Amino acid sequence: MQQNRRARHNRRMRMMWGLLLGVVILAADAGLGAAPAAADAGVPVEGRAAQNNGDWECVQVTGGLELNIRSGPGVNYDVVSSRPTGDQIDADYSRAQTASDGYEWVPVRYLNGEGWTITARLRPCPTGDAADSGEMDGINRDGILDRSEIAQVAHSVVLIANVQNDRIYATGTGTITSPDGLIVTNAHVVEGSEQVAVALLDDINDPPEYRYLGEVINYDLDTDVALIAIRYDIDGVRVLSADLSLPYIPALVAAADVFRGDEVYIFGYPGIGDDYLVVTTGSIVSVENGEVNGERMPIWYRTDAEIAPGNSGGLVVNGNGEFIGIPTFVRAESETGGRLGGIRPAQVAMMAIMDDQTLVAEAPALVVPSPGGDNAVQEDPYRAEVSRVELFHGAEVNDQPGIDISLVFVLFGWAERDAAVVARVYYDDNQSTPLVNAAAPELYRDQTGSVLTSEPITPCCEETHYDDFHLFLPYGVFGLTEPGTYAFKLKVEVVSSDETLRRLLSWEYISLTLQ
Repeated sequence: MQQNRRARHNRRMRMMWGLLLGVVILAADAGLGAAPAAADAGVPVEGRAAQNNGDWECVQVTGGLELNIRSGPGVNYDVVSSRPTGDQIDADYSRAQTASDGYEWVPVRYLNGEGWTITARLRPCPTGDAADSGEMDGINRDGILDRSEIAQVAHSVVLIANVQNDRIYATGTGTITSPDGLIVTNAHVVEGSEQVAVALLDDINDPPEYRYLGEVINYDLDTDVALIAIRYDIDGVRVLSADLSLPYIPALVAAADVFRGDEVYIFGYPGIGDDYLVVTTGSIVSVENGEVNGERMPIWYRTDAEIAPGNSGGLVVNGNGEFIGIPTFVRAESETGGRLGGIRPAQVAMMAIMDDQTLVAEAPALVVPSPGGDNAVQEDPYRAEVSRVELFHGAEVNDQPGIDISLVFVLFGWAERDAAVVARVYYDDNQSTPLVNAAAPELYRDQTGSVLTSEPITPCCEETHYDDFHLFLPYGVFGLTEPGTYAFKLKVEVVSSDETLRRLLSWEYISLTLQ
């Protein structure tokens, strides 16, 4: 067992916290693109005459944002109407077709005209009590999820894995947001992936089963959000989205409609490979506003519900089973003795990724495993598992005050590989801008001037435990001169000396106040 070269530091003051950038969205053609060419005017559009006859059925608009209806099957066609969430229109699925943008489009008709829209934003019109309330079938609105309601919501939560050389490596959690197989997750969960495997639940008390292969069709790095579309079954046989009919989360709560004290339920696979779904509960303890497209609105929630790293890309719902947001990270709070997690509001995540130009971008080519190939689940051969990360302010090294970063982690497969544990500093903003200070000592910056701290390691074994590892970051390297409060975040990772291999250990957040 290898020990850190540095001695333990004096640990005092409270540990500061912050908020991780990361989320997940429901993608669709939802009114953020071109302005309507003829909204609800009933103006004839090329191709409409052929739609007068057909097998029409009642459908309801889902997703929380207005739905664009276009003059043809694809985002390159003009918008002719926008329909609000919950609106009921007619659709003819017998003439559905998949456009070059990768989405399935269907003819629809409404009060003043006809057009085309994507099936991902439609569901059959509810009946009975559900039709009156707009709720998910089988979930009442008493604000508390019972065991059967939890089981129903859980079926829309999936385990996400990266597919490499016909092997499957679990990486995080995702949420099905449409019956035809659109899944949202964090961008870092599918980072570097052109193809992913998707595991679904049958029984909430059993591990999920890998059933589908999908491709990443959209992502936004600034908000750490990605969209996956299911394309094949696990044997590589093409599946039609219209034939999937998957369980999904239909209801989205507006960011402004979530308040302190609201109870939340968090679904995910925190073990990343343990394969058992975990559900935790808690409440919203803080709501933070920010700017989204020039609009002031909540951009982060904090919760006291337990969130583990594997929950990234998972699902947060309220007691009515409605989509609240995306769990992102864990931070410890020394003053309360608890652990506060960050949640990106679902509405903000959706707005971040819904871009017509991105939707029509060519998706990466898929390498489909041959039928009957080896799709056995395999663990990452170079994985890193973290069990504790703590920050202690007021530590001193060589008479310099700063932050002691204490870690407990295990490395697998790194035996005799020269590497380093690195904590790099970023501003806590949407762009994750690196902190640059050319005046910082060389020990605490790289060649570009980006501020960091690191410790070299050479793991001894195939399974090397670090039970008391420390990094130190002096306050002086931040280069703060003006009074105020500053928010930063630390990306802590293990990096091989040749930089060909790196594994994320944690994102940690700090707040510094200069009097």
